[in-house]
Amino acid sequence: MRISLVLMFLMMLPWGVANGQSLPANRLCKKVSAIKHLPRDRSEKGVDKAYDEIIAAGEDVVPCLIGKITDRTILNLPRCPISSVTSVGDLSYFLLVDILKLDFIQLLPSEVQESFKTEGVFAYHEYIEGKGARKELQTKLRKWYAERNKTR
Repeated sequence: MRISLVLMFLMMLPWGVANGQSLPANRLCKKVSAIKHLPRDRSEKGVDKAYDEIIAAGEDVVPCLIGKITDRTILNLPRCPISSVTSVGDLSYFLLVDILKLDFIQLLPSEVQESFKTEGVFAYHEYIEGKGARKELQTKLRKWYAERNKTR
């Protein structure tokens, strides 16, 4: 009987926990699509509860956010200062930039970085809609994050 209860418990563990991610981080990551408003500055609090909760989770939620970079699901962000067409993947990237305090263009290809000087964030949007770009960015983020954690 005792073994059956243990097996039942293990079978009920969420996928994220089984992969080294805390349950709260896994649940918070699912809240990306609940974000309705973005702050204009990463230090601004109280603009959106879901955004604040994800940011407060810090690095615990980073692996899950990296996993969402390829999610093209369009969000309805009526007050998004960046674009009228923003996906879960885009928002996940914006959250990663804020949590990790990255330069927005740091991991983007050099031609996008150059384009960013004149086009701003629209250079990101033009790049990210290209074939394979989301996967490319996701791969770069995973590699960068793994290297960064090795040196810590």
